[in-house]
Amino acid sequence: MKKILLAVCVIAIVSLTGCKKDDPTPEPQPTAGEGIYNPGARIATINNNDGTQHWIWADTKLDRIESSDPDGLATGVQQFSYNGNRIASMTQTIEGIETETRITYSGNYISAIGIYTDGTRSVNATVSHNADNKISRMDLDIDASYFSNLLGMLMQGGLNFKDSKGNRKLSLNTATVYATFEWQGDNVSRMIVNADIDGGISMDDISQFVDLTEFLGDMASLVSAIPGEQPLVISLRDTMEFTYDNNHNPMQGLIGILDPTALSANNAILTDNHGIADINLTINIPILGAYPIERSQPIVRVTDYTYTYNAAGFPLTVSDDEGNQTTYTYQE
Repeated sequence: MKKILLAVCVIAIVSLTGCKKDDPTPEPQPTAGEGIYNPGARIATINNNDGTQHWIWADTKLDRIESSDPDGLATGVQQFSYNGNRIASMTQTIEGIETETRITYSGNYISAIGIYTDGTRSVNATVSHNADNKISRMDLDIDASYFSNLLGMLMQGGLNFKDSKGNRKLSLNTATVYATFEWQGDNVSRMIVNADIDGGISMDDISQFVDLTEFLGDMASLVSAIPGEQPLVISLRDTMEFTYDNNHNPMQGLIGILDPTALSANNAILTDNHGIADINLTINIPILGAYPIERSQPIVRVTDYTYTYNAAGFPLTVSDDEGNQTTYTYQE
Protein backbone atom coordinates (compact mmCIF):
# COMPACT_ATOMS: atom_id res chain seq x y z
CA MET A 1 0.00 0.00 0.00
CA LYS A 2 1.58 3.27 -1.15
CA LYS A 3 0.48 5.15 1.94
CA ILE A 4 2.41 2.76 4.17
CA LEU A 5 5.58 3.18 2.11
CA LEU A 6 5.21 6.93 2.19
CA ALA A 7 4.86 6.79 5.95
CA VAL A 8 8.24 5.07 6.30
CA CYS A 9 9.96 7.38 3.80
CA VAL A 10 9.10 10.61 5.63
CA ILE A 11 9.38 9.10 9.04
CA ALA A 12 8.57 10.73 12.35
CA ILE A 13 8.90 8.35 15.26
CA VAL A 14 6.42 7.83 18.06
CA SER A 15 6.19 5.26 20.78
CA LEU A 16 5.52 1.54 20.82
CA THR A 17 6.74 -1.12 23.22
CA GLY A 18 5.89 -4.77 22.77
CA CYS A 19 5.16 -7.97 24.57
CA LYS A 20 7.22 -11.00 25.31
CA LYS A 21 7.88 -13.09 22.25
CA ASP A 22 5.89 -16.08 23.49
CA ASP A 23 2.79 -13.99 24.27
CA PRO A 24 0.61 -13.60 21.14
CA THR A 25 -1.26 -10.64 22.65
CA PRO A 26 0.83 -7.44 23.00
CA GLU A 27 0.85 -5.76 26.38
CA PRO A 28 -0.78 -2.32 26.77
CA GLN A 29 1.40 0.27 25.06
CA PRO A 30 2.78 3.48 26.59
CA THR A 31 1.41 6.81 25.45
CA ALA A 32 2.32 7.55 21.82
CA GLY A 33 5.07 10.13 21.53
CA GLU A 34 7.89 8.57 23.57
CA GLY A 35 10.05 7.60 20.59
CA ILE A 36 10.33 3.93 21.52
CA TYR A 37 9.60 1.37 18.79
CA ASN A 38 9.53 -2.23 19.99
CA PRO A 39 6.48 -3.91 18.45
CA GLY A 40 4.83 -7.13 19.52
CA ALA A 41 5.62 -8.60 16.09
CA ARG A 42 8.76 -7.52 14.25
CA ILE A 43 8.35 -7.04 10.52
CA ALA A 44 10.77 -9.01 8.33
CA THR A 45 9.59 -7.90 4.87
CA ILE A 46 6.99 -5.67 3.24
CA ASN A 47 6.18 -6.29 -0.41
CA ASN A 48 3.97 -4.45 -2.91
CA ASN A 49 4.01 -3.24 -6.50
CA ASP A 50 6.87 -0.83 -5.75
CA GLY A 51 9.17 -3.62 -4.58
CA THR A 52 10.32 -5.13 -1.29
CA GLN A 53 11.53 -3.76 2.02
CA HIS A 54 13.78 -5.91 4.22
CA TRP A 55 13.64 -4.88 7.88
CA ILE A 56 16.93 -5.59 9.69
CA TRP A 57 16.84 -5.78 13.49
CA ALA A 58 19.60 -5.60 16.09
CA ASP A 59 18.06 -7.54 18.94
CA THR A 60 14.92 -5.53 19.82
CA LYS A 61 15.85 -2.39 17.86
CA LEU A 62 15.09 -1.71 14.20
CA ASP A 63 18.53 -1.09 12.71
CA ARG A 64 17.75 -0.39 9.04
CA ILE A 65 15.33 -0.96 6.17
CA GLU A 66 16.79 -2.06 2.84
CA SER A 67 14.57 -1.46 -0.21
CA SER A 68 14.66 -3.02 -3.66
CA ASP A 69 12.56 -2.67 -6.81
CA PRO A 70 10.39 -5.49 -8.26
CA ASP A 71 13.45 -6.78 -10.14
CA GLY A 72 15.44 -7.08 -6.92
CA LEU A 73 17.74 -4.12 -7.57
CA ALA A 74 18.62 -2.08 -4.48
CA THR A 75 16.87 1.30 -4.36
CA GLY A 76 17.66 2.68 -0.91
CA VAL A 77 18.53 2.21 2.75
CA GLN A 78 17.00 3.76 5.87
CA GLN A 79 19.36 3.68 8.86
CA PHE A 80 18.19 4.27 12.45
CA SER A 81 20.20 5.69 15.34
CA TYR A 82 19.22 5.71 19.00
CA ASN A 83 19.69 7.58 22.24
CA GLY A 84 19.18 4.78 24.71
CA ASN A 85 15.89 3.12 23.72
CA ARG A 86 14.58 6.23 21.96
CA ILE A 87 15.09 6.79 18.26
CA ALA A 88 17.26 9.86 17.71
CA SER A 89 17.36 9.97 13.91
CA MET A 90 16.75 8.10 10.71
CA THR A 91 18.85 8.63 7.61
CA GLN A 92 17.46 7.52 4.28
CA THR A 93 19.44 7.39 1.04
CA ILE A 94 17.57 6.87 -2.23
CA GLU A 95 19.23 7.39 -5.62
CA GLY A 96 22.05 9.33 -3.99
CA ILE A 97 19.76 11.78 -2.17
CA GLU A 98 20.07 11.74 1.62
CA THR A 99 17.10 12.59 3.83
CA GLU A 100 17.55 12.70 7.58
CA THR A 101 14.82 12.84 10.22
CA ARG A 102 15.99 14.28 13.55
CA ILE A 103 13.87 13.91 16.68
CA THR A 104 14.00 16.27 19.67
CA TYR A 105 12.60 15.33 23.07
CA SER A 106 11.35 17.27 26.06
CA GLY A 107 11.67 14.86 28.94
CA ASN A 108 10.19 11.55 27.78
CA TYR A 109 8.15 12.96 24.89
CA ILE A 110 8.81 14.13 21.35
CA SER A 111 8.81 17.92 21.09
CA ALA A 112 10.00 18.43 17.49
CA ILE A 113 10.64 16.51 14.29
CA GLY A 114 12.93 17.92 11.61
CA ILE A 115 13.44 16.58 8.10
CA TYR A 116 16.64 17.51 6.26
CA THR A 117 17.45 16.84 2.59
CA ASP A 118 21.16 16.81 1.78
CA GLY A 119 21.73 18.82 4.95
CA THR A 120 19.07 21.48 4.27
CA ARG A 121 15.97 21.50 6.44
CA SER A 122 12.72 21.17 4.49
CA VAL A 123 10.30 20.92 7.41
CA ASN A 124 10.28 21.21 11.17
CA ALA A 125 7.24 20.08 13.14
CA THR A 126 6.73 21.35 16.66
CA VAL A 127 4.79 18.66 18.52
CA SER A 128 2.21 19.28 21.27
CA HIS A 129 0.54 16.73 23.55
CA ASN A 130 -2.84 16.55 25.27
CA ALA A 131 -3.51 15.84 28.95
CA ASP A 132 -3.04 12.11 28.26
CA ASN A 133 0.38 12.83 26.70
CA LYS A 134 -0.88 11.82 23.25
CA ILE A 135 0.14 13.90 20.25
CA SER A 136 -2.55 16.54 19.74
CA ARG A 137 -1.00 19.06 17.36
CA MET A 138 1.87 19.60 14.94
CA ASP A 139 2.89 23.11 13.83
CA LEU A 140 4.91 22.91 10.62
CA ASP A 141 7.65 25.25 9.44
CA ILE A 142 7.98 24.27 5.78
CA ASP A 143 9.75 25.21 2.57
CA ALA A 144 8.35 25.14 -0.95
CA SER A 145 9.40 21.55 -1.66
CA TYR A 146 7.63 20.16 1.39
CA PHE A 147 4.49 22.14 0.59
CA SER A 148 4.41 20.21 -2.69
CA ASN A 149 4.47 16.96 -0.70
CA LEU A 150 1.71 18.25 1.57
CA LEU A 151 -0.61 19.08 -1.32
CA GLY A 152 0.12 15.77 -2.97
CA MET A 153 -0.77 13.79 0.16
CA LEU A 154 -3.95 15.71 0.91
CA MET A 155 -5.29 16.33 -2.58
CA GLN A 156 -3.98 13.10 -4.15
CA GLY A 157 -2.95 15.33 -7.05
CA GLY A 158 0.09 15.77 -9.22
CA LEU A 159 1.02 19.32 -8.29
CA ASN A 160 4.76 19.47 -8.82
CA PHE A 161 6.83 22.44 -7.71
CA LYS A 162 10.19 21.24 -9.00
CA ASP A 163 11.60 21.00 -12.50
CA SER A 164 13.46 18.00 -13.91
CA LYS A 165 16.69 19.20 -12.27
CA GLY A 166 15.12 19.50 -8.85
CA ASN A 167 14.94 23.31 -8.85
CA ARG A 168 11.98 24.79 -6.99
CA LYS A 169 9.32 26.49 -9.08
CA LEU A 170 7.22 27.86 -6.22
CA SER A 171 8.49 30.50 -3.82
CA LEU A 172 7.13 31.04 -0.32
CA ASN A 173 6.80 34.36 1.47
CA THR A 174 4.87 33.08 4.48
CA ALA A 175 3.39 29.72 5.40
CA THR A 176 1.19 28.82 8.36
CA VAL A 177 0.54 25.09 8.49
CA TYR A 178 -0.70 23.03 11.42
CA ALA A 179 -2.57 19.80 12.08
CA THR A 180 -4.68 18.81 15.07
CA PHE A 181 -5.36 15.22 16.17
CA GLU A 182 -8.45 13.88 17.92
CA TRP A 183 -8.40 10.51 19.68
CA GLN A 184 -10.80 7.69 20.49
CA GLY A 185 -9.00 5.42 22.91
CA ASP A 186 -5.61 4.57 21.44
CA ASN A 187 -6.52 5.52 17.85
CA VAL A 188 -6.52 8.87 16.05
CA SER A 189 -10.12 9.35 14.94
CA ARG A 190 -9.67 12.66 13.12
CA MET A 191 -6.89 14.86 11.76
CA ILE A 192 -7.64 18.42 10.67
CA VAL A 193 -5.05 20.24 8.53
CA ASN A 194 -5.00 24.01 8.08
CA ALA A 195 -2.59 25.66 5.65
CA ASP A 196 -2.31 29.30 4.59
CA ILE A 197 0.33 29.91 1.96
CA ASP A 198 1.50 33.22 0.48
CA GLY A 199 3.97 32.78 -2.33
CA GLY A 200 4.67 33.20 -6.00
CA ILE A 201 4.72 31.12 -9.16
CA SER A 202 5.89 31.66 -12.73
CA MET A 203 3.46 31.89 -15.63
CA ASP A 204 4.93 28.69 -17.06
CA ASP A 205 3.68 26.77 -14.05
CA ILE A 206 0.34 28.46 -13.44
CA SER A 207 -1.35 25.88 -15.67
CA GLN A 208 -1.05 23.46 -12.73
CA PHE A 209 -3.81 25.43 -11.03
CA VAL A 210 -5.97 27.00 -13.73
CA ASP A 211 -6.80 26.81 -17.42
CA LEU A 212 -6.02 30.40 -18.40
CA THR A 213 -8.16 30.21 -21.54
CA GLU A 214 -11.18 29.72 -19.29
CA PHE A 215 -10.56 33.14 -17.75
CA LEU A 216 -8.69 35.08 -20.44
CA GLY A 217 -9.78 33.56 -23.73
CA ASP A 218 -7.49 34.50 -26.62
CA MET A 219 -5.32 36.59 -24.31
CA ALA A 220 -4.09 33.47 -22.53
CA SER A 221 -1.23 32.83 -24.96
CA LEU A 222 0.02 36.41 -24.56
CA VAL A 223 -0.27 36.37 -20.78
CA SER A 224 1.68 33.11 -20.53
CA ALA A 225 4.80 34.94 -21.77
CA ILE A 226 4.82 37.44 -18.88
CA PRO A 227 8.20 37.12 -17.08
CA GLY A 228 8.70 36.79 -13.34
CA GLU A 229 6.55 35.34 -10.61
CA GLN A 230 2.91 36.12 -9.97
CA PRO A 231 1.38 36.30 -6.46
CA LEU A 232 -0.23 33.04 -5.35
CA VAL A 233 -2.24 32.52 -2.15
CA ILE A 234 -3.58 29.10 -1.11
CA SER A 235 -5.84 28.46 1.87
CA LEU A 236 -6.42 24.78 2.56
CA ARG A 237 -8.77 23.18 5.08
CA ASP A 238 -8.83 19.40 5.15
CA THR A 239 -10.35 16.83 7.50
CA MET A 240 -9.38 13.16 7.54
CA GLU A 241 -11.53 10.74 9.55
CA PHE A 242 -10.52 7.16 10.34
CA THR A 243 -12.37 3.94 11.17
CA TYR A 244 -10.42 1.02 12.67
CA ASP A 245 -10.71 -2.68 13.32
CA ASN A 246 -9.57 -4.30 16.58
CA ASN A 247 -6.34 -5.91 15.35
CA HIS A 248 -2.72 -4.92 15.99
CA ASN A 249 -0.90 -2.30 13.91
CA PRO A 250 2.74 -3.45 13.57
CA MET A 251 3.84 -0.04 12.28
CA GLN A 252 2.52 2.01 15.17
CA GLY A 253 5.41 4.31 15.91
CA LEU A 254 6.72 4.73 12.35
CA ILE A 255 4.80 7.61 10.81
CA GLY A 256 4.99 10.40 8.31
CA ILE A 257 4.42 13.78 9.89
CA LEU A 258 0.87 13.86 8.51
CA ASP A 259 0.08 10.14 8.63
CA PRO A 260 -1.83 9.68 11.90
CA THR A 261 -2.81 6.06 11.23
CA ALA A 262 0.65 4.98 12.42
CA LEU A 263 0.08 6.76 15.72
CA SER A 264 -2.78 4.35 16.29
CA ALA A 265 -2.79 0.95 17.96
CA ASN A 266 -5.18 -0.63 15.44
CA ASN A 267 -5.46 -0.78 11.65
CA ALA A 268 -7.52 1.72 9.65
CA ILE A 269 -10.20 0.07 7.52
CA LEU A 270 -11.63 3.35 6.20
CA THR A 271 -10.21 6.82 5.60
CA ASP A 272 -12.55 9.67 4.70
CA ASN A 273 -10.67 12.71 3.38
CA HIS A 274 -12.71 15.85 2.67
CA GLY A 275 -11.95 19.53 2.48
CA ILE A 276 -11.28 22.41 0.13
CA ALA A 277 -8.31 24.39 -1.17
CA ASP A 278 -9.03 28.01 -2.13
CA ILE A 279 -6.51 29.21 -4.71
CA ASN A 280 -6.13 32.94 -5.36
CA LEU A 281 -3.81 33.95 -8.18
CA THR A 282 -3.06 37.50 -9.32
CA ILE A 283 -1.63 38.00 -12.81
CA ASN A 284 0.04 41.36 -13.29
CA ILE A 285 -0.62 42.11 -16.96
CA PRO A 286 1.43 44.97 -18.46
CA ILE A 287 -0.66 48.08 -19.16
CA LEU A 288 -3.89 46.33 -18.11
CA GLY A 289 -2.81 45.90 -14.49
CA ALA A 290 -3.64 43.17 -11.96
CA TYR A 291 -6.03 40.39 -13.00
CA PRO A 292 -7.26 38.23 -10.09
CA ILE A 293 -8.24 34.58 -10.60
CA GLU A 294 -9.97 32.57 -7.88
CA ARG A 295 -10.54 28.84 -7.85
CA SER A 296 -11.79 26.40 -5.21
CA GLN A 297 -10.45 22.86 -5.44
CA PRO A 298 -12.50 20.32 -3.47
CA ILE A 299 -10.67 17.53 -1.65
CA VAL A 300 -12.75 14.36 -1.61
CA ARG A 301 -11.33 10.86 -1.21
CA VAL A 302 -12.71 7.83 0.62
CA THR A 303 -10.59 4.67 0.77
CA ASP A 304 -11.53 1.22 2.10
CA TYR A 305 -8.90 -1.28 3.29
CA THR A 306 -9.27 -5.05 3.65
CA TYR A 307 -6.91 -7.16 5.80
CA THR A 308 -5.98 -10.75 6.42
CA TYR A 309 -4.32 -11.59 9.75
CA ASN A 310 -2.12 -14.16 11.40
CA ALA A 311 -3.14 -15.96 14.58
CA ALA A 312 -1.69 -13.20 16.77
CA GLY A 313 -3.78 -10.51 15.04
CA PHE A 314 -1.05 -8.86 12.94
CA PRO A 315 -1.74 -8.18 9.23
CA LEU A 316 -0.48 -10.54 6.55
CA THR A 317 -2.03 -8.62 3.64
CA VAL A 318 -3.81 -5.32 3.20
CA SER A 319 -5.65 -4.27 0.03
CA ASP A 320 -7.31 -0.98 -0.85
CA ASP A 321 -10.34 -0.42 -3.05
CA GLU A 322 -8.12 0.42 -6.04
CA GLY A 323 -6.61 -3.07 -6.05
CA ASN A 324 -3.25 -2.20 -4.44
CA GLN A 325 -1.99 -4.91 -2.09
CA THR A 326 0.78 -5.02 0.50
CA THR A 327 2.09 -8.25 2.04
CA TYR A 328 3.85 -8.59 5.41
CA THR A 329 6.13 -11.25 6.84
CA TYR A 330 7.45 -11.32 10.41
CA GLN A 331 10.45 -12.59 12.27
CA GLU A 332 9.90 -15.95 13.91
